[in-house]
Amino acid sequence: MKFIFTILCCLAFAFGSFAQQQHPTPKAKYKIKIVDRKGKVTRGLFYAAYDDGLTLIKNRRDTVKLSADSISALYIHRRGIVAPLAIAGGLTFFVLGATSDKLAESFLLIAAGVPAGVAGGLLIGELFANKKYYKQLEAKDFPLIKPNLQKYTALK
Repeated sequence: MKFIFTILCCLAFAFGSFAQQQHPTPKAKYKIKIVDRKGKVTRGLFYAAYDDGLTLIKNRRDTVKLSADSISALYIHRRGIVAPLAIAGGLTFFVLGATSDKLAESFLLIAAGVPAGVAGGLLIGELFANKKYYKQLEAKDFPLIKPNLQKYTALK
């Protein structure tokens, strides 16, 4: 009886969690930070670039369309690359410290090596983040930079 009850509970949780899944959003690989003329910052995932403005996704569902007249700066960077490399760098030294036979060497590798590995992973991740900056933009600049911006959008 306990086995059947356990199976029924697992099925109920599975169906409940499946029903709460959000609709799939496009796989945006790049985050964007937009600074408007008044200094207000808008952040989100880079969805589309047009001659007259940009579209970004905020909070996984809401799309925001910004006109080229109001945008003064763009900061684009690849998402999901910095944290995994920082974790890998920290785990490398942790595993080396855990497998070491000497207690002092193990303690040193964990206490000093893990922060150094995380810092190294952050540095390497930032180098591979493929950052792009556009500052002091005008509305007339968007048709010129649109082909370059479309490399970073989810909607090609």
